[in-house]
Amino acid sequence: MDGVTSNRRKEWSYRRGSEDGDLSGLQNGNMMGAHSTRTRNDGLLTAVCKLLVCSSAGVIFGIACEKGRVFEPSIIREQMLFTKFVLLKMFLSAVTSSLLCLALMSMLPFTYKKFVQARREFAKTLKTKSALSSVVGGGILGAGMTLCGSCPGMVLSQVGAGVNNAVVVLFGCFAGAALYGLMEPWVTRMTKPAEPHKIYALDQGMPTPFFFLALPLASTLAVVIFCVEHFVPWTTDLTAPNAPADSWFTMRSWPPILSGIIVGCLQVPVVLSVEDTIGASGSYCTAVSQVLVTSHLQRLSSYLSRHRKGLENWWQVFYVTGAVLGAWISSTSSETFGSVHGVSTNTAFLGGILIIFGARLAAGCTSGHGVSGMGTLSLLSFIVVPATFTGGIATAFTLKSLAVI
Repeated sequence: MDGVTSNRRKEWSYRRGSEDGDLSGLQNGNMMGAHSTRTRNDGLLTAVCKLLVCSSAGVIFGIACEKGRVFEPSIIREQMLFTKFVLLKMFLSAVTSSLLCLALMSMLPFTYKKFVQARREFAKTLKTKSALSSVVGGGILGAGMTLCGSCPGMVLSQVGAGVNNAVVVLFGCFAGAALYGLMEPWVTRMTKPAEPHKIYALDQGMPTPFFFLALPLASTLAVVIFCVEHFVPWTTDLTAPNAPADSWFTMRSWPPILSGIIVGCLQVPVVLSVEDTIGASGSYCTAVSQVLVTSHLQRLSSYLSRHRKGLENWWQVFYVTGAVLGAWISSTSSETFGSVHGVSTNTAFLGGILIIFGARLAAGCTSGHGVSGMGTLSLLSFIVVPATFTGGIATAFTLKSLAVI
C-alpha cells in the first residue's frame, strides 16, 4: 500500500524537468539567446512536427464528426429533445475510448510522464474555477448548443462540410471569446472558489492508481452505449439513409459509436506530442487575441493576452483548423458537401456567442470537459457535463413549446 501511495504522490507532484529545456523558450514565444543555432533549429523543428501531429489529429476529428453525422445541427437539437441519440452515442463512445487510452498510457513506463503532465495541464485551467462557474458555464454552453446546433469543436467541421450559416456561428464564437476576455476579471471574482482546490480528480486523494477507476468507468459506459444502441439502432437515427457506395470512406454515414471511438483515441497523439488533452474552445481565444497588437489593447484583456503566443496555445488552433479540412474531405468523398441545413442567422450568431462564453467560464467544452475532463477523472468535469446537457435540454423544450424548433 505504501508503494502505491508513493506512486500517487509522484504522479501529482511530477513537474516538467530539464528534458523540455530546448522547447520551453519556443513555447514561451522567446528563444533564449544563449542557445546555439542548432539548438534553436532543433526546437523549431520539434515544434513544427508537433503542430503537424495536431493538425493531422484535427483532420481525423473532422472526418469522424462528419461521418458520424453529429455535426448536423438537427441531430444536436433532436438529441436535446430525446428524439435522436446520435450525439449521446458518439459522446459516450469518445469518453470511453479516451478513458481506455489514458489508462493504458498511465500504465506504460514510456508514456507515464507524458500522461501525468497532460493531467497537470488540464488541472491548471481549473485553478480559478468552482462548482458555481462549472454549473453556470455548462448551462450557458448547453443553451448555446441548442440554439446554434453546434459546439466549439463542431463549428469547424460544419464549416468544412458546407453547412449554411456555419460561418455565422464561427463569428459568434469569436465574439463570445472577445466578450469573455473583456469580462473575465469580473467573472472570475464572482465565481472563483473560496479556497484553492486541494483535489482535482477522483483518484487524487486515494491510494489507487488512475486505471483502477478509469477502467471500471469505461466498462460501465460501454454497457450504457450497448443498451442505447440495442433499443435505438443507429440506422434509425439517420436524417438520410446511406446510399450505395464504392468504399467505406465514400459512405455518407458511419456508426456514431465508431466515430466516437476514433475521437477518443485522438488523446494518444495529442498527449504524446504536446503533453496536453484534446479541447477546442481555447483556440478561439488565441485567434481573437491576435488583434491585441499594442500594449494598450493587451491591457484591455490580460486573459486574452495570455493566449497570444506559445505552442501550448497554438496547437489547439492547428487542431481545430484541421477539422475543417477533414470535414471537407469526408463530405466531398460522399458527395454530401453543402447538403446539410443549418439554423437561422440570428440563432446561429447568438448560439456561437454562448457556446464560447459558457465554455470559457467553465474552462472547457464538450471536448475539453467531456472527452478529456471525464477521461482524466476531473471532478469539475463531472459537474460541467451534466450542466451542459441540462442547459441544452431545457432550452430545447422551451424553444419547442414556443414553436421555434
